[in-house]
Amino acid sequence: MLADAGPGDEAGARPDDPGPLPGPGSLDAQIGQRVVDVVASTIRQDLNLMDAHGTVIASTVADRIGRPHRAARRVLSTGRPVAVTQVVEGVVDRPGINVPLEVDGELAGVVGVTGDPEQVEQLAHVVALTIQLLITQEREHDSDHLTRTLARELVATLCSSTASAPAVRERLAATGLGVGPWSIGVWAATVPHQDGSATPPRHAEHLVTTTNDRRADARPGSSAPAGATCAIVLHGLLWVVTSGGRRLDPSLGGAGTRAVVVDALDDVDELASWAHDLRALGRLARLLPHAADRATWNADLAVTVAHLPDSTRRRLARTAARLAPVHRETVRAVTRAPSLSAGAALLFVHRNTLLQRVERIRTLTGLDLRRADDAAVLRSATMAYDAVAADGDEGRTHT
Repeated sequence: MLADAGPGDEAGARPDDPGPLPGPGSLDAQIGQRVVDVVASTIRQDLNLMDAHGTVIASTVADRIGRPHRAARRVLSTGRPVAVTQVVEGVVDRPGINVPLEVDGELAGVVGVTGDPEQVEQLAHVVALTIQLLITQEREHDSDHLTRTLARELVATLCSSTASAPAVRERLAATGLGVGPWSIGVWAATVPHQDGSATPPRHAEHLVTTTNDRRADARPGSSAPAGATCAIVLHGLLWVVTSGGRRLDPSLGGAGTRAVVVDALDDVDELASWAHDLRALGRLARLLPHAADRATWNADLAVTVAHLPDSTRRRLARTAARLAPVHRETVRAVTRAPSLSAGAALLFVHRNTLLQRVERIRTLTGLDLRRADDAAVLRSATMAYDAVAADGDEGRTHT
């Protein structure tokens, strides 16, 4: 409904009558100006955006920003369009039409289009709908950007070797993850970079968006209820952190990815320790397990190899490089089996065949798989070999 505004019967007619004021508005001035600039580029009329106080927060006429708009206040009090048909001395309003602006189902402000009210009325409704859609998009973009920024700062803090427990707690709270227990996970593509470091899964950025969209509380920095989640791509890995005891699905990253998930962490120091270790594994992505290997993958051993000095890791790799592929597979099977017989069963070979391989490994390396200490060295050596395999077999001597 159009309410004709003349002197004395329109919200902008009397300078001393501001009309009833609504509650605090929710429109952001920067977002509003960006939207006004976009819409104004397609129409020939001046355009104003007023907040829930009836104050101009964005306009094609810069000197109107920050000034009260009495017709807008009338719109906010009645919920109906208000026309201004003539200029009134002492009132900022100009002839035009002012229509309600709804955002998220609530009256959030007013859109004013300058011109002959009868000529611009239909245009004003279209402009208001366009602004509503653009503001929603801008808010979603800004919210996603802020969520990603907070998630990135959280993971960077967790990975830092110098971050204190209070600093970690502060970042968790800022991201809405202040309530434990926590879970943390990383995902990487099967094929790493040429230097061996991780590359994100194919659809990592999409997973970040969808994961953050499902946050229990979409407002970063607020007191989110238990079970909040955030995700970010950093250091070549897809990182996901949850709170409130929410567990992570190792298959989240998609088929064919490498993944490590650690659940039920009650202490922030333990959470930070795991993040630091996962960052180290990301530098040597071949240490991260595929889905088929997760049941037998030894996280502590992989982390130990990842943290070794490069020269030590390469020396171990040269030990494994003396072995043929079948012997390295023998080391992997025997070191995860409770006995030699069980190891033979894993390899689908006769026990005597396995003993022959064990002797061959001892001959080539001087290490006996039947000894616990030697077996630990051999398993570390094979993991080191896997980590640097792209550099070529160092010291290859196997026959």
